[in-house]
Amino acid sequence: MTNRRQTSFANSVFAVAFSAACGCGAHASVQISSRPSQNMNCTGGVCTATAQKAVLNAADLASMLASGDVRVASGKVAKDIDFAASLSWVSATRLTLDSYRSLSFTKVLDVAGSGALTIQTSDGGSGGDFSFSKKGRVEFRGTGTSLIINGHTYNLVRNIGDLRNAGTFFSYVALCTNVDAGHRVYTTAPVQHFGLNLEGLGNTISNLKIQDSNRDESVGLIGTYNWSVLNATIRDLNLRAVNIQGSGAGQTIGALAGLSNGHIWHVSVTGQVSSSTPNAVIGSLVGENSGGFVMQSQASVAVSGGASSVLGGLVGESVGDCMGACNGIVSQSYSTGTVTGGDGAIVGGIAGENIGGQLQDTYAMGALAGGNSAVVGGLVGSNQNFGPYAPTIARSYSTGAVTAGSSATIGGVIGQDIAQVNTSDAYWDLDTSGISDPSKGAGNVANDPGITGLTTTQFQSGLPAGFSNSVWAQSPTANGGFPYLLANPAK
Repeated sequence: MTNRRQTSFANSVFAVAFSAACGCGAHASVQISSRPSQNMNCTGGVCTATAQKAVLNAADLASMLASGDVRVASGKVAKDIDFAASLSWVSATRLTLDSYRSLSFTKVLDVAGSGALTIQTSDGGSGGDFSFSKKGRVEFRGTGTSLIINGHTYNLVRNIGDLRNAGTFFSYVALCTNVDAGHRVYTTAPVQHFGLNLEGLGNTISNLKIQDSNRDESVGLIGTYNWSVLNATIRDLNLRAVNIQGSGAGQTIGALAGLSNGHIWHVSVTGQVSSSTPNAVIGSLVGENSGGFVMQSQASVAVSGGASSVLGGLVGESVGDCMGACNGIVSQSYSTGTVTGGDGAIVGGIAGENIGGQLQDTYAMGALAGGNSAVVGGLVGSNQNFGPYAPTIARSYSTGAVTAGSSATIGGVIGQDIAQVNTSDAYWDLDTSGISDPSKGAGNVANDPGITGLTTTQFQSGLPAGFSNSVWAQSPTANGGFPYLLANPAK
């Protein structure tokens, strides 16, 4: 960059208007990247797109932030903002990312000093949102910083203790940095109760270790995630290398929460979750999803439990609270971890039990196993009504091996289908599952309606019937050639 351009940035008055295409991606957007700035008009601290495809150079943006507040707006022309280059600044200035529709982060935005950040999406009322993928995250390192997202001011927390102490003082809380929790072993949930909005900003809590022997306890990072703020949401958070071990009778265990009736969105987890006692309810992400939502989330976790336990690759139980909003929804989510239960256990690739809940656009790829007299299904162990309300399974599939001991009930999709209604476009792999009989989609009902077995070749040759190409995609080089979710691609 020339000295003349540096000077104009320092004055926060820099105008650029290029008519050439920026080549910044397949869709219309403002891309903040290492490319030269193109099709952007930056004047008086406001940068606005002048064409459908525009580029704002990250170094140019950092130079402007060094001397004043900056607002980047996609407007109706470009609609979206793609944050595709790392950015860091130390001055006490505010960056506003104002997207007419959506905003995506694939690199680190580092508020290294006492600066501030505002995120505004869906100015046009188009249902847009913000998201984090690849290396995308937002970090605040300084003090006296400020975060505003869609008009809400967030209280920044930097560790698990801050999260626990947030209490009910703030409706909106954001984890503003990565956290290594490996310095201690917790003997109970670090955060016993939580009912606020938690924005993870794409950050990661790693090495969380819990060894809980308390009877009838909800075990996880959060014991009970219960609404105290209406429609509270935990989102954009990663849990890595967790080791959650329960040993108390009657526990409900999940890496994020033992019990949840809130909204969980864009959360991922790796590691192991287990119980050494019978009758536990265990899920990699949530033990019991009681009337809540799990959306666009993923797990690669080894889940294991003892006799008569209920175990799921994503949630242990998903219960539809149909007396209210008929929730208990797991949608656009998947599990690739193994699930292993003892004698009489109920095991499912997504949910151990689906009790009046709704599974839609999900898949499970991990191996599933149970002991003698167990009930094991590729997606759901036991599919049951919740009083007069029936469960739903739609547009979902399983590929993992399904095995169990003597006198067990196993099925390619459902181990035991008690409800026998509302299942549609559900599939399992006849080759990889070990269940090659096409009538065994459910272990207790031959040719259970809505369930179909496909060979691996059939799975990899195109989207199964009923799978929308606005939700699902397929490529020989992604997800082993099996269908994957556009909004939640396999890592």
